[in-house]
Amino acid sequence: MAKLAEAVAAANQRLARLLDSAAGYSKYDKSVNNAIISSAGAVTAAIGTLIRASIECQKEIVASGRQGRSPEEYYKKNHRWTEGLISAAKTVGTATNLLIDSADSTLSGQGSPEQLIVSSREVAASIAQLVSASRVKAGYMSSTQQGLESASKSVTHLCRELVTKVEGIIAKSRPDAKSIDYEQLSPMDFKSASLEQQVEVLKLEQNLVLARNRLFEIRKLEYARQEDE
Repeated sequence: MAKLAEAVAAANQRLARLLDSAAGYSKYDKSVNNAIISSAGAVTAAIGTLIRASIECQKEIVASGRQGRSPEEYYKKNHRWTEGLISAAKTVGTATNLLIDSADSTLSGQGSPEQLIVSSREVAASIAQLVSASRVKAGYMSSTQQGLESASKSVTHLCRELVTKVEGIIAKSRPDAKSIDYEQLSPMDFKSASLEQQVEVLKLEQNLVLARNRLFEIRKLEYARQEDE
């Protein structure tokens, strides 16, 4: 958890540097840069708060359950829970870095805004996994667990806000279908436009099926690796 806290702190520093450099290479204007980076920064800051809450919760769990044993002995005795907690912490760290990478690539034009949406959802999912892992050993009505649950809700809320902002950016950059006056087209051009859109829809549907199949294979491998860790 200490390493995860350090990683999140480093992510916040990286975001600050990204804000300074974004003005020089960003495909968006300054207001959009600030909106993306400030929202991503709010998420990572909330993750930092959550990690601190998780550390306190973990300390309470170990202190109440070790029964004279050292913390190391407790972790060893409850190795499956420990492994689950470690795996969840690694997932949070990976998702946080993915969020920063997505913000960087989106602003530079090397990636798409959709990457930010996906990475935000990955963060929310990883946080849920960490909270669930802690909940297994938390005491009834534990104040530290309640603090962790509250911090989790904050991160989830901020992730949703980031997604909403990015969706707004995507909507503004999307070509307006109404810009084409179909009523003014000749019958031949009208039919051609209809066929072109049918072809486009078919391509997108086929690509969606392929993407879902690839994602399914990736998820299977991901779960297998988690079980091996």
